[in-house]
Amino acid sequence: ASLLVWKITLVLVWARLLFVLVVVAFRVGVCVLFPFSMGSHCSVASVPIDRCLCQLFRSSSGHRSSCESEEGERHSELDGHKEATSSMRSRNPSSNPDHKTPHELHNETPLWHHRPSAKQTVELYSEHVNQAKHVKGPGQGLIFGVVFPCFANILGVILFLRLPWIMGKAGVWQGACVVLFACCVTGITATSLAAVATNGKIQGGGAYFIISRSMGPAIGSAVGVCFFLANSIGTAMYLIGFVEAWEIASPGTQILSIGTLNNVRATGFVTLAFAVLSVGLGIKIVARVSLVFLFVMFFAIFCMYMGNFVGPEAAGTTPGSYELEQATEGGSIETLLLTWTGASSQYFNENWGPAYGAQQRAFPLDKDEYSFVKLLAMWFPAVTGFEAGSNRSADLSEPGRDIPRGTFFVQIMTSLIYLSFAVLFASAAPRGTLLDDKFFAATSAWPARQCVIYGVMASSIGAGLTSLVSGTRLLAAIAADGNLPILNRFAARPGKEPKASLVCCSILCACAIAIGELNSVAPILTMFFLMCYTCVNLSCAILGVVNDPNWRPTFHFYHWLVSLVGACLCIWLMFAISWITALVAIAFCSVVLVYAYHSSSAIRYGDGWQGLKFRLVRYFLMKMDLRMHTKNWRPQLLVVTSVTVEKKTALHLDVEQPQLLKLAGQMQSRGGMTMVGGICCSKGHDLFTSDGILGGESARDIVWPADEQMATLLQQNGIRGFGKVIFTENSASGLVNFLQMAGLGPLQPNCILMSWPTQWQDAGPEGQHGRVAFARALQSAASFQKVLLTQKGESWPGPSEHITDTIDVWWIVGDGGVLLLLPFILRMNSVWHSCSARLFVLAAEFDDPQRLTDELNQYIKDFRLDVEVHVKVRDVGRRELSEESIKLTFVDGSGTHNRTAYAPGTSSKQAGPDAWTRSISQESIQMLRANSFNSGSMGVNMFHRQVSVQEFAHKDQLTSTQPASRHEMEDAKNLNEIIVSESSHAGLVLLNLPDLPEGESAFGYCQIVERLTKGIHRSILVGGCASEVITAFT
Repeated sequence: ASLLVWKITLVLVWARLLFVLVVVAFRVGVCVLFPFSMGSHCSVASVPIDRCLCQLFRSSSGHRSSCESEEGERHSELDGHKEATSSMRSRNPSSNPDHKTPHELHNETPLWHHRPSAKQTVELYSEHVNQAKHVKGPGQGLIFGVVFPCFANILGVILFLRLPWIMGKAGVWQGACVVLFACCVTGITATSLAAVATNGKIQGGGAYFIISRSMGPAIGSAVGVCFFLANSIGTAMYLIGFVEAWEIASPGTQILSIGTLNNVRATGFVTLAFAVLSVGLGIKIVARVSLVFLFVMFFAIFCMYMGNFVGPEAAGTTPGSYELEQATEGGSIETLLLTWTGASSQYFNENWGPAYGAQQRAFPLDKDEYSFVKLLAMWFPAVTGFEAGSNRSADLSEPGRDIPRGTFFVQIMTSLIYLSFAVLFASAAPRGTLLDDKFFAATSAWPARQCVIYGVMASSIGAGLTSLVSGTRLLAAIAADGNLPILNRFAARPGKEPKASLVCCSILCACAIAIGELNSVAPILTMFFLMCYTCVNLSCAILGVVNDPNWRPTFHFYHWLVSLVGACLCIWLMFAISWITALVAIAFCSVVLVYAYHSSSAIRYGDGWQGLKFRLVRYFLMKMDLRMHTKNWRPQLLVVTSVTVEKKTALHLDVEQPQLLKLAGQMQSRGGMTMVGGICCSKGHDLFTSDGILGGESARDIVWPADEQMATLLQQNGIRGFGKVIFTENSASGLVNFLQMAGLGPLQPNCILMSWPTQWQDAGPEGQHGRVAFARALQSAASFQKVLLTQKGESWPGPSEHITDTIDVWWIVGDGGVLLLLPFILRMNSVWHSCSARLFVLAAEFDDPQRLTDELNQYIKDFRLDVEVHVKVRDVGRRELSEESIKLTFVDGSGTHNRTAYAPGTSSKQAGPDAWTRSISQESIQMLRANSFNSGSMGVNMFHRQVSVQEFAHKDQLTSTQPASRHEMEDAKNLNEIIVSESSHAGLVLLNLPDLPEGESAFGYCQIVERLTKGIHRSILVGGCASEVITAFT
């Protein structure tokens, strides 16, 4: 009895002394290592040492101890200060708006419309912070909130049960490399985590919250799920270690046969039940129990140091020899005679090299062949757990300050402990003892091996409880964010314990315990931790490379290149351990990432991916050619539509041409950029007056919501692009300005898509407005070398419909090939995929139809166009046509251009529209084919159409209602009859848009187009530019 009392007294004395030494070393070490964040005085711990000791050894009686009295007095002072402050505010006469104190008059800023001053802004923020602290409570400090949890998670079962065995296999130098490599990986990851954690305030969720707010909800959810799985499996590893220690401590009180997997499973399940019950009672109980277990583990480590330095006492005939009862593979018990002497240079030299093929009897059921990488996979969980402090970020008073300090201190201390024990174990005993005695750490302890055995059991329980709490809180934080809807049921109510998360974490832990073998569980745990650490390092590397203005971490001892090296080391280690398991882990994270990305598309955290995308887009935009090659041409649509904005209870955006958005969504199957410009016209009123759209205080409530609703409309119509509402006083000028400003660098729109003005016949302002806007669009397209696509028709198919009729192309003038390319683009969409394309070309009476058909077929074949060719002969004898009226420009043999020329004394109007109806003839096809093999670039075209920009000599030509001439209407009618005879039942008709006739009014031009398309159900009028968009070259 006296010996037992003496041992208990010794344990308590050593525990108290060790605690004081750890706290003092921590305060001094952090002040020395991290002076960058200490300021003028080094106050590391949130509470003094005496108060920490008082909290640790406080009296269990009902009377309040001195430390509790002191704490109560401090809170009373704070409460009194708050009451005084509130009473001062209640007596403040500023509550009366008519009475202002000189202090308030000083804070006013009359030149800025009495907006809050900088001082008031800072005061408001301080009040918000103080309110949050009051609701949250005082929180835990640096030592109890970060240092102790990290020590409890890092120093665990692997150190006691596997490090001597690893040193027996790997030897001194390779074993030290195993320990050092793992510590370097976690050290780099801790550096990355510290940098990201100090870049702003941290809330609950720990590493998950940090990564999700830094890199977006998708990657944050993937990292959070991996951390949750790692903590759950880590709990199982610690409990299996507890069972192994319990088998050695009390072999006669096992549930089943000692040394069998079923005994490990049964005892592990029982232990898990008690752990779940403890966590369910509350985190405060777990924190206190874990703290007691932590100091028991510190005492066990001290006994291990003393034993290796002091050496064994004389026992038996040979000093240092001892007998060990070990279970065999068959379940029987055999007695081994082993030897150890303490730290010795002889054993250090003998164990210097590796011996991976040496026989071992510590784990008779383990028949695997081990290597450096396999031992590294087994050891790696021993260095994990530094994120335990960040996992408790919601319970810390200053998480941004305490997490990096405490994590780095624990990381350095545990690395030194591991390296020192690696050398001590390899120097204390021969290789056979290290490989046969799986609990050599207890055998070499002083004064008795029971100190380490029960210390291991205590540390395993403490680390298991900590991991269980971390996994439970982490799952609850992920579920509370709502990024993964499948996990929403695991969210906890505010102020309530996450019971559902605890049950889920316990089930996963039980599945891992069912494996029953620590050597098999550790590599699985390693894989999940490596996935998490890879994401943490990549996050810091990306944020460092992007270097957004908001990236201002207070922890400066990091570099993005070091983080990138850490991520590469993690990935290499994953594939080195098991490339199949690594692929499965990556696939699992990818599934979570994709699911979270689609489920959290509306959530915006301002993550680093946006900055990375911006950098990449800017880089590639700067590298792209402003003049795009013909082979790279694709339609970059600028969709122009009229919109109206109404604000009653909520802002409503009404698109006047909704059919236009359907067509735009069906024309981007080849990856072109689409920009939708909704022109909102104030109809002559000033935009910023009370009658204007943006007048008054409601302007800020119109601009951004209107753009957001435009983006919603784009998404509903399947348009991959950008939308913008243009507020203007005149729609025609708004169109011209938008056309010039839209786009960025090479992403300039090359096609204008707009609707035909259906009200052009109205004599009122609406009709005139539509005619003028369309005429300006046609002129702008010709001036800025854009393709003008005009949609005409009342009904257009939606994204769920399927058209089976033909797409008829009426190729009348050479337009650069846009007209021929449109059927191919449209049929890439599911709406038009089942349609067949037909190409119609007009020929004169003196042309050879068969020869023209052959030339057309060869042309279509050279340009790889899947269309059916038809040649229609038109009787042109009724009108006298001039050969000089063909609006095509060819390069003759001398290299000079033969431009369009009208007969002397005649104009284009006098020549008649037959000038453009005869543009594609037999000779033209021959020249097109010849030039298709001589040109491939849009910069040097051998063939281009002469586009004339018509100027209205008088403004009356825009507003005049003078009808078109009889001759032009007659020609439009004749051509319409030919088109309708072949394409009246076509699903879509594509034809060239006539140029503006010289001297014609806008009203007359609309008459010509309307007569040309009469009887056509659905059509697109194409006004091509002067550049080729298709080529026959590879």
